[in-house]
Amino acid sequence: MPGDNPPCAGQAVSGGHNDSITGSAARGGSLLWRAGSRVGVLLASSALVGPLLGFTAHAQTHVAQKAGLSVSTVEVMQLAMFVGVMGAALLSAIFLIRERARTSAENAELRTRIADVNAALQRSEALLHSRDQRVVVWAAENKKPELVGTLPIESGAPEDRAAFLAFGRWLMPRSAAALEHAVAALRDKAKPFDLVIESQAGQPLEVHGRKSAAHVLVRFVSLSETQRSQARLKIENQRLAADHETLIGLLDALKMPSWLRTVDGRLKWVNRAYAEAVEAENAEAAVRDGKEFLGGQARDTIAAQHKSHPVFEQALSTVIEGDRRMFAVTDFAGADGSAGLACDISAIEAIRGEYERTVQS
Repeated sequence: MPGDNPPCAGQAVSGGHNDSITGSAARGGSLLWRAGSRVGVLLASSALVGPLLGFTAHAQTHVAQKAGLSVSTVEVMQLAMFVGVMGAALLSAIFLIRERARTSAENAELRTRIADVNAALQRSEALLHSRDQRVVVWAAENKKPELVGTLPIESGAPEDRAAFLAFGRWLMPRSAAALEHAVAALRDKAKPFDLVIESQAGQPLEVHGRKSAAHVLVRFVSLSETQRSQARLKIENQRLAADHETLIGLLDALKMPSWLRTVDGRLKWVNRAYAEAVEAENAEAAVRDGKEFLGGQARDTIAAQHKSHPVFEQALSTVIEGDRRMFAVTDFAGADGSAGLACDISAIEAIRGEYERTVQS
């Protein structure tokens, strides 16, 4: 009818009321879409990203439907994948940042340790390269030894490596033999040692041998004047002890009775021939039981002679295994005791007596 407004009247000219509603709805849908996307990104940055991706996509689809927008399933899946990738990237970034911080802390600690080790190494090298000691280091069984440090020239030790390792060329024979034996025992049996040796220049040196898990070390140390005096006394004591052992071995091997006495006249040592002469089980038993080889009168004669003269030489008789025999006895008295030796001259005396009887007849 004329004058009635048709349902769509005015829309083609000005857009009308419906155009305004449609534009508002589109703007609202766009805002809701952005809000849903932000929610999806925030959810993807948490540990619940996987389970909530479907819910986010469904919410976005629902918002789009309310806004009157057409959203396909492919677009929803693409959006969900985008949100998931962004969330995974964010989590990876957080993990990498934490891992980098931990690695930086470990590197700082390692740098500190390396600095400490370098300082300790420098101190050790400074000590080893001092002029009062020299160290021989064997790193492996078949590897040539390494020499570190130097010794004073007055010590008599050569500077050349080969000459230094030839101990017999610059050490006294006794010291060289003892050192080579100790080094062999150290390398083969890991037996440590501490020696005082003497160079051919007359200078004493201390030698210490030790073995670690991977190295064998022999350290030669030059001594101060006080230490040198003590070392000389020690070397002299070693020499006297060796000489004493040699002489005792010789006397023990003789077939002539021999003995040592203390200042008060008690037996201190006897040889095997003495023990056999007094019918003792062994030399130690003869000393322990105080079994005398000579009679009391003969011992008194020797003691009386020692008051005026340190050496006694005379033929004395004693009973051995029930037979009286003659012995040429020599006894020397010193400040700390006496020593005696008896040689059986019974056969000689018998021949002399027979000769005298023959001459007289």
